Amino acid sequence: MDRPLVVTDPSDRSPELIREAGELAADAGVPLRVLTVVSRDEFEADSEVLGKIAETERTGYSLSASEYAEEVAQTAVSDLLSEFDLETETIGRAVEGDRERADAILEVAAEHDCDYIFLVGRRRSPTGKVLFGDTAQKVILNFDDYVVTLTE
Repeated sequence: MDRPLVVTDPSDRSPELIREAGELAADAGVPLRVLTVVSRDEFEADSEVLGKIAETERTGYSLSASEYAEEVAQTAVSDLLSEFDLETETIGRAVEGDRERADAILEVAAEHDCDYIFLVGRRRSPTGKVLFGDTAQKVILNFDDYVVTLTE
């Protein structure tokens, strides 16, 4: 493992996986890239809440979807990986919908020449995968190196 990538989730479903990836990267002495991919719907829902908080506290809040995604990745690093002696890089990507999530993960992995991807998968029936797609499945089928998944 030389260039691992861990995919975080704005809904915070991935702390166990992030810590595991961090521990493995620290043990191997390699930097860890931390990616958060958010859909426009997720961003709009969260930014509405954050905007109301900022309004109440009389502070400004204005981030793009990609900046928001990177902020989520940075929060994951500071909250979950601070105990490790580890170099990290945070990356944020915004996509229109869930169908583009796997493409964004694969693009970032290719851009950074990653050899491992760590991500959380959802348990879905075969029919659910056909109708709604499955990010983890698409990444597994289209990534040439190792994919480590944790299912909910």
